[in-house]
Amino acid sequence: MTNAMPEPVLSQEEVDRFWRDGYLLIRGVLTRQQARHHAGLILDLLPRDLRVPDHWEAYDGRFKPFNTPGNQTFDGPEFIPLFQNERLYRVAAQLLGHPGLLVRDGSVAITMRNDTAHPSELSQDLHIDPAVPEDADEFLLTPEEVEIGGCYYFTDVAPGGGGIHVVPGGHRIVEAESRAVRRGRQLHDKWRNIPDLKSVEVTGQAGDFVLTHHLMPHAASHNRRPEVRVAQFVRYARDDQPWDAGERPGDRPAGHSYNDLQTAAMTPLGRRLLGVDPW
Repeated sequence: MTNAMPEPVLSQEEVDRFWRDGYLLIRGVLTRQQARHHAGLILDLLPRDLRVPDHWEAYDGRFKPFNTPGNQTFDGPEFIPLFQNERLYRVAAQLLGHPGLLVRDGSVAITMRNDTAHPSELSQDLHIDPAVPEDADEFLLTPEEVEIGGCYYFTDVAPGGGGIHVVPGGHRIVEAESRAVRRGRQLHDKWRNIPDLKSVEVTGQAGDFVLTHHLMPHAASHNRRPEVRVAQFVRYARDDQPWDAGERPGDRPAGHSYNDLQTAAMTPLGRRLLGVDPW
C-alpha cells in the first residue's frame, strides 16, 4: 500500500528558511494548557526531598532525568500524545519529502536558574546528535539519512532563560567539513566538541517546538532567570533510513513492545510512528 503525503503545513518561505538555517521555531504546537500539563508531569519527576538519583544527569542547574539507569526515554501513556502530534508529523513529512516516518528519543530536561559566573552562555560544548553511529567513518549525506527533531518548550523561554543554542547554517558547515576529508564522521571528537562557531539562543513560548536538522551544532545554555525551563526532545526519521535507530544509546527501537496502557493512548498515526503498525 502506498502512503499519500499529508497536506503541507509550512509555507515555501518556511521550508526554504529551514534548509538555509537548519532550524525553525514551530509556534503553538501545543496549547498553553497542554504545555503546562506536561511541564507538571516532568517537574513531578524531581524527588520531593531533592535527592537527585545517581543515574540522572545533573550539571549547571540542568537535570536530565532517566526513566531507569541507561534509559532516558519517557514514553508512558501520558507522554504518548507528544510522539504522535499530527501537526509535527506533517511538518516533518513535508520537510523530509516522505510520508512514512518513525519517531524516537523522548528524553526530558529541566533547567533551573544557575548564577555561576561562567564566561560562556553555554553549559555544554557545541555538538551534533546525528543519525549516523559514532563508529561509522563517513556521513552518507543522502536524503534518506536526514533526521529532524528538537524540543517541545513546555514553559516560556525568554532570552537568558536556558533556551537551546543553535548555529544558523551550521548544518551546512558540518556537511562541507565532513565532505572535505576522509573519515568526516570522526572530526571534532566525533562532533562532540565543535570549536569556533557562534551560536544563538532560540527563545519561544510554552507550546512551541524548536525543530532542527540532525547535523545542526547545538548546546544547552545557562538559565539566568528565576523561571524554570522544561523541555522534551523527539526526532523523526524516514522509515527507509539507512541506520538502525535502536543501535544508538538512549534510543528506543521502533517496534519495541509496548504495554496495553501505552497502546491504548496511541492513535492510528501514533501506532505507525512508534513502529507498532507498519506504514
